[in-house]
Amino acid sequence: MPNPAIDFPWEKLNVTGTGTVHAGPCVLHSIIFNGMTVVGTCAIYDGIDATGTLIGTFTLSNLIHVSCQPMPFLYDCEMGTGIHMVFTNLVADFTVMFK
Repeated sequence: MPNPAIDFPWEKLNVTGTGTVHAGPCVLHSIIFNGMTVVGTCAIYDGIDATGTLIGTFTLSNLIHVSCQPMPFLYDCEMGTGIHMVFTNLVADFTVMFK
């Protein structure tokens, strides 16, 4: 039986605001939306700032209940420069997994 801590050694970081999640080449495995208190958007860039390549944008509106269960989004994409997230009018909690 595989040991998840050894066989799947993903780095993980809790993200609650704009910033660089990881600097340098990596694989973005997943982003888990844990919840929010203020609606807005979160853009994910392959880069160390917002001038990198836009990978995706979460648009979180009043239609998403603020006390929802965590929702995972699978990416498994190569990031050549790093992972940078930009929050706009958003107060939220994400877990980013990468290696």
